Amino acid sequence: MDLDLDTLENVVKTIFSNMRSRGIREITLDSDFYWDIPTELLYDPYNEPKELNIGQLEEDYDVLKQSCQKNILVGHNLKNISVLLRYISMKYPS
Repeated sequence: MDLDLDTLENVVKTIFSNMRSRGIREITLDSDFYWDIPTELLYDPYNEPKELNIGQLEEDYDVLKQSCQKNILVGHNLKNISVLLRYISMKYPS
């Protein structure tokens, strides 16, 4: 299966537009730290991870803001965005 970047971009834009139309302009972080499964184990459902790392939403957001200001965003920054989007999806499921 191939993922079309235009489709993914349109989906995120549509969801954000819908949230804005409901008056949601900012997301307050009620939690900050999260469990992070090491990348090499994340997509291996046959082996249970023995080690977990700790990530921080505020740090992920700061990395994105600084990278954007310096114009140095790269594909790796999608990891920072993914954990923030997951948090938002749990806080605003509909």
